[in-house]
Amino acid sequence: VFLFVVEVGAVLLVIWLAAITEFFRPGRSLIVVDFGTATTFDVISVDGRYVGGIICPGVDISADALFRRAARLPLVDVRRPDHVIGTSTVGSMRSGLYFGYVAMVEGLVARVRAELDADRPAVTVATGGLAGTIASETGAIDHVSPNLTLHGLYLVWRRNFLTGREP
Repeated sequence: VFLFVVEVGAVLLVIWLAAITEFFRPGRSLIVVDFGTATTFDVISVDGRYVGGIICPGVDISADALFRRAARLPLVDVRRPDHVIGTSTVGSMRSGLYFGYVAMVEGLVARVRAELDADRPAVTVATGGLAGTIASETGAIDHVSPNLTLHGLYLVWRRNFLTGREP
C-alpha cells in the first residue's frame, strides 16, 4: 500500500467537505472549479479522496497584470462582452479575459476528465464570484454553487461545535 501526503490549504479542505456533502455520488469523480483570487481546479476521486489540482491566476489578477505590466492598457472589469472580436482596446481586453477564461475552463475540464479515464465523466461544480457568469457560457460546468466555501465552513463548525446535534 502506497500512501502519499498532499499539502493543501484550509480553504481547499472546507470546499472538499462541502463538495463531498452536496455533490458526491459513488462511482462519479468531482472537479471543483473555484473562481477566487486564483482559479483552482480540485479533483476528487470516485471514492471521495482528494486526487490533486490545478492553480491558475484568477481573472481579476490577469486583468490587473495587463493594466500594470502593459503600457497604456486600462484596468477593466471582467464581464461578458457583446462580441468575441473586440472593436476597441477595452472590448478586446474584456473578450480576451472573459472568453479566454471560458476556454481555459473547458480545456482543463476536458483534460482532467480524460486523465481520470473513468467510465462516467467527472461532475464539475463551479464556485466563487464568477461561477455563474462563466458557467452560463459553457457546458463544461454541471452545477453552480457560489457559496461552497461558506457551506464547508458551516459543516466544519457544525461537526466541531455541535457534537452531532443538528442546529
